[in-house]
Amino acid sequence: MEVFAVTIFMSLAFAVLFAVLFFAERSQSRDRSLEQDALLPLDDSAPAAAPHKTPHS
Repeated sequence: MEVFAVTIFMSLAFAVLFAVLFFAERSQSRDRSLEQDALLPLDDSAPAAAPHKTPHS
């Protein structure tokens, strides 16, 4: 039964650690490097570039 209690304790500890680190990352300023920006999903608020159309011959 001790293994079960330790497993639950470690699971809760990792969940709390994840939540703390997640909210700490979210609260940081938006001044990021190019490498960090490249890993973020595309921003929907950015204007979409017009598709380049080539003339058909």
